[in-house]
Amino acid sequence: MLRIGRVNRLSVSRKTTAGFYLDGGDAGDIFLPPRQAPENIAVGDTLDAFVLHDNDGSLIASSQRPTLQCGDAGQLPVSAIADVGVFLDWGLDKELLLPFSEQLGELRVGQNVLVTVYTDLRGRLVASMRLDRHISDQADGFKAGQEVGLMVAGKTTLGYKCIVDQRVWGLLYDSELSHPLKRGDQLSGWIRRVRPDKRLDLTLNTPAKQRAPDVAEQILKQLDANDGFLALGDKSPPEAIKRIFGVSKKAFKQGLSKLYKERKIRISDRGIEKL
Repeated sequence: MLRIGRVNRLSVSRKTTAGFYLDGGDAGDIFLPPRQAPENIAVGDTLDAFVLHDNDGSLIASSQRPTLQCGDAGQLPVSAIADVGVFLDWGLDKELLLPFSEQLGELRVGQNVLVTVYTDLRGRLVASMRLDRHISDQADGFKAGQEVGLMVAGKTTLGYKCIVDQRVWGLLYDSELSHPLKRGDQLSGWIRRVRPDKRLDLTLNTPAKQRAPDVAEQILKQLDANDGFLALGDKSPPEAIKRIFGVSKKAFKQGLSKLYKERKIRISDRGIEKL
């Protein structure tokens, strides 16, 4: 199915003196201007093309890849200010309109603004700084421990409001951070909790269950380097574990448990032995 405002994999159906046409399925032919076409393209070839509406409402394609696609959020620089609004540089020859009604505050050329891209009632791709209109608080399909992409949108009294996987809002608490963040920062994080109201609490710390396999691998490497035996165990002092593996005793015990269940080690009062 054709996704307008997104990159689609399409085939070249015909060539004319004006340019190329791509097979848009139920949407019909999509015009690809010669200046937007890759070199040496021919009928029957396939390419990744960004599809959008032209000024007259018809569909056109481009081999250029925009910085943001429809539904995405991110920072774009202001390239010009006009009577109809502000224009943003998003990597295409045709700039992206940020209508005055979708702006927050006075903008200047060269300024980076955090926006989301959407399709307006006329079918045009436009930008909006009013993110709450387009990003939901209600998260479906997420679960605790899931790794996600985060974009910092602003500071709150509790922490930072973040856009999660370009789809929904989540909250990253100050207590989860070792240093301040900036609006527009992009980070990898995890879902710490899905609250009963379907809102997301976030963390930048790898969940313990996901750290355990890495600790298990470290234990095996240390065993190999010490002829298959380590004078450490689940009763060893935390300081000794931290010195050798750089992890907490809890994480170390999770690694031991994983290896024991996989029957890769034997645990005794003397220490750990590789099987």
